Amino acid sequence: MQTEHDDKKTGTSSLRRVGKVGLSLVNPFSDLGVIYRGSMRPILNNLERVREVVRERRQVDRETLTWAQAVAAAGVSVEQLRTNYVRIRAFWWFLMLVCGGLSLILLLMIMVSLVSLPGSVLLRATIASLILALLGAAGFVKALIVTYRLWQLNTQRVSKEEKGTFGDFRSENRCCRQVVSLGYWR
Repeated sequence: MQTEHDDKKTGTSSLRRVGKVGLSLVNPFSDLGVIYRGSMRPILNNLERVREVVRERRQVDRETLTWAQAVAAAGVSVEQLRTNYVRIRAFWWFLMLVCGGLSLILLLMIMVSLVSLPGSVLLRATIASLILALLGAAGFVKALIVTYRLWQLNTQRVSKEEKGTFGDFRSENRCCRQVVSLGYWR
């Protein structure tokens, strides 16, 4: 009788183990649903409202201002604007350089030791490299925007009539080279 009870107990415990493993596999997915409903859906709804507000703002034509009107609307002198933009550009350039460089170094390290790395370490290193690359790309885009603003300040053109749009900036300059070189707008 004792052995039957032990067999039932071990059978039950093995079923429990299978159940626990099954729950641990299914549970994270149910948690993702809770996270989505509790936090992601409201965030996405808020982003949609922000998108609508931005679209409404874009309908107001801001490119009708001349260069002098735009500088006057900024409320600071041209030299102060230039100083602020150079500082902002240096920050984004530094972020681009550091994160992009670290991403490349980490990617090279992953490639060199690809065979000897455990799967979890490889996955984490790849994700870290991607995050660093995205931060570097964000720094590049922000530095590009500030470089464009500095170009507008230096050429004193901001409107379509003055040929101060981003398309004009791209057609007249090597914008990628200007972003990568820090000392270009000093």
